[in-house]
Amino acid sequence: MDRNFLVFTVVGISILNGLFSPFIAIAMPIAAVLMPEVFPRSVGWVLFFSSLLVSSATLLVSGVPAALYERLVEGARGGTAATVIWLVGAGLLALPAFRHLLG
Repeated sequence: MDRNFLVFTVVGISILNGLFSPFIAIAMPIAAVLMPEVFPRSVGWVLFFSSLLVSSATLLVSGVPAALYERLVEGARGGTAATVIWLVGAGLLALPAFRHLLG
Protein backbone atom coordinates (compact mmCIF):
# COMPACT_ATOMS: atom_id res chain seq x y z
CA MET A 1 0.00 0.00 0.00
CA ASP A 2 1.02 3.55 -0.58
CA ARG A 3 2.35 5.31 2.50
CA ASN A 4 0.41 8.51 1.78
CA PHE A 5 -2.86 6.58 1.62
CA LEU A 6 -2.11 5.05 5.02
CA VAL A 7 -1.37 8.46 6.55
CA PHE A 8 -4.62 9.92 5.18
CA THR A 9 -6.48 6.90 6.54
CA VAL A 10 -4.97 7.51 9.99
CA VAL A 11 -6.06 11.15 9.83
CA GLY A 12 -9.56 10.14 8.74
CA ILE A 13 -9.88 7.63 11.58
CA SER A 14 -8.72 10.30 14.01
CA ILE A 15 -11.32 12.75 12.72
CA LEU A 16 -14.08 10.14 13.01
CA ASN A 17 -12.93 9.40 16.54
CA GLY A 18 -13.09 13.10 17.37
CA LEU A 19 -16.64 13.35 16.05
CA PHE A 20 -18.20 10.20 17.49
CA SER A 21 -16.10 9.31 20.52
CA PRO A 22 -17.81 8.85 23.87
CA PHE A 23 -14.79 10.57 25.43
CA ILE A 24 -16.02 13.96 24.22
CA ALA A 25 -17.89 14.24 27.53
CA ILE A 26 -14.53 14.05 29.32
CA ALA A 27 -12.89 16.47 26.90
CA MET A 28 -15.61 19.14 27.14
CA PRO A 29 -14.52 20.67 30.49
CA ILE A 30 -10.88 20.54 29.40
CA ALA A 31 -11.68 22.22 26.09
CA ALA A 32 -13.74 24.90 27.85
CA VAL A 33 -10.71 25.82 29.95
CA LEU A 34 -8.22 25.69 27.07
CA MET A 35 -10.34 27.67 24.58
CA PRO A 36 -8.88 30.96 23.37
CA GLU A 37 -10.64 34.06 24.67
CA VAL A 38 -11.62 35.30 21.20
CA PHE A 39 -14.26 32.56 20.89
CA PRO A 40 -17.51 32.74 22.84
CA ARG A 41 -18.07 30.04 25.42
CA SER A 42 -21.14 28.64 23.72
CA VAL A 43 -22.00 24.96 23.53
CA GLY A 44 -21.19 24.80 19.83
CA TRP A 45 -17.69 26.16 20.23
CA VAL A 46 -16.98 23.95 23.24
CA LEU A 47 -18.13 20.89 21.28
CA PHE A 48 -15.96 21.93 18.34
CA PHE A 49 -12.85 22.33 20.47
CA SER A 50 -13.50 19.13 22.44
CA SER A 51 -13.85 17.22 19.17
CA LEU A 52 -10.62 18.79 17.97
CA LEU A 53 -8.94 17.83 21.25
CA VAL A 54 -10.05 14.19 21.02
CA SER A 55 -9.02 13.82 17.38
CA SER A 56 -5.63 15.44 18.01
CA ALA A 57 -5.05 13.20 21.01
CA THR A 58 -5.93 10.15 18.91
CA LEU A 59 -3.46 11.19 16.23
CA LEU A 60 -0.73 11.84 18.80
CA VAL A 61 -1.20 8.80 21.04
CA SER A 62 -1.57 6.36 18.15
CA GLY A 63 1.72 7.58 16.70
CA VAL A 64 3.75 6.76 19.81
CA PRO A 65 4.11 2.99 19.14
CA ALA A 66 5.03 3.71 15.52
CA ALA A 67 7.68 6.20 16.59
CA LEU A 68 9.09 3.75 19.12
CA TYR A 69 9.20 1.04 16.45
CA GLU A 70 11.08 3.31 14.04
CA ARG A 71 13.48 4.34 16.77
CA LEU A 72 14.22 0.92 18.26
CA VAL A 73 14.24 -1.41 15.23
CA GLU A 74 17.28 -1.24 13.00
CA GLY A 75 16.54 -0.48 9.35
CA ALA A 76 12.89 0.39 9.99
CA ARG A 77 13.07 3.94 8.69
CA GLY A 78 11.42 4.70 5.40
CA GLY A 79 9.22 1.60 5.32
CA THR A 80 5.49 1.26 5.64
CA ALA A 81 5.59 -0.93 8.77
CA ALA A 82 5.59 2.06 11.13
CA THR A 83 2.69 3.62 9.25
CA VAL A 84 0.71 0.38 9.52
CA ILE A 85 1.44 0.33 13.28
CA TRP A 86 0.17 3.91 13.44
CA LEU A 87 -2.99 2.89 11.56
CA VAL A 88 -3.63 -0.06 13.87
CA GLY A 89 -3.12 2.16 16.94
CA ALA A 90 -5.58 4.74 15.63
CA GLY A 91 -8.07 1.99 14.84
CA LEU A 92 -7.80 0.56 18.34
CA LEU A 93 -8.28 3.97 19.92
CA ALA A 94 -11.30 4.61 17.70
CA LEU A 95 -13.10 1.34 18.52
CA PRO A 96 -15.51 3.00 21.02
CA ALA A 97 -16.35 5.65 18.42
CA PHE A 98 -16.99 3.02 15.75
CA ARG A 99 -19.22 1.10 18.15
CA HIS A 100 -21.11 4.32 18.87
CA LEU A 101 -21.29 5.14 15.15
CA LEU A 102 -22.59 1.72 14.09
CA GLY A 103 -25.15 1.67 16.86
